[in-house]
Amino acid sequence: MFAAAAMFALPLASSDVRSDAESHQRPLAQHRLFGVIGHWTERTMGAPSIVVDGEQWSGSTASADLRAVSQQLFGGADSTMIADWTSPSAFPVAIATNVRDFGSGTVRVRFNMLGGQSDQNAGVLFGLQSTGTYYYIRYNTKDGDVALWQFADGERRVVTHGALRKQLPQNAWHELVVTVRDREVRGMIAGDTTLSVTHTLDSAPRGRVGVWVKRDAITAFQGFSAVAAAPTALPSTLRRQAVVHGDGVLGWRH
Repeated sequence: MFAAAAMFALPLASSDVRSDAESHQRPLAQHRLFGVIGHWTERTMGAPSIVVDGEQWSGSTASADLRAVSQQLFGGADSTMIADWTSPSAFPVAIATNVRDFGSGTVRVRFNMLGGQSDQNAGVLFGLQSTGTYYYIRYNTKDGDVALWQFADGERRVVTHGALRKQLPQNAWHELVVTVRDREVRGMIAGDTTLSVTHTLDSAPRGRVGVWVKRDAITAFQGFSAVAAAPTALPSTLRRQAVVHGDGVLGWRH
């Protein structure tokens, strides 16, 4: 059992790390999710999974724990992040520890909505900065849609909702896919591309990635992966050789 800001890592099987040959994308290596806010546990649900349980969470996170986490993730503790992430409006999140600076590419994760008092939900977090600001794309049962939100200054704000509403069944596995191309972001449910949201941001998001839920949600995640797109300005012969390593450094395939 892990309380708020629990520090644990979930190794994913190599089959969970994917690539897209058509766009010359390469995986960032095996990912580990690090429970930062909320009550997280490791389980085996057909495959290694992590479960966040809002009913077991105290609802608060100690400043000292967040300082330690921020030091590990960003090399320092930003006072804005500490204040915002210890506020009553902060949300449970788990961060991929070995994806330091994700820009254009695709993030995906399987999720299973097990419960929640207000509604049931799951999201992919991206563009996380050391100040604690981030974007997330989520599905929830209350609205029945995929939507883009931002968390900044200790509060969340909706950016836009997808047009289609549809109820996904609980206690079943679904996959959320988020694609970032410079300023354009798109989120969709795999296998149902009409259940999606697309938006062009004012600036291109960069930063760490992970998963997100609302404060009272009970949600399982598995198969998290992040695939970085090779720079499109490179000649095609070089793009085929480009590979992004686990530390986020672009290298070359020999």
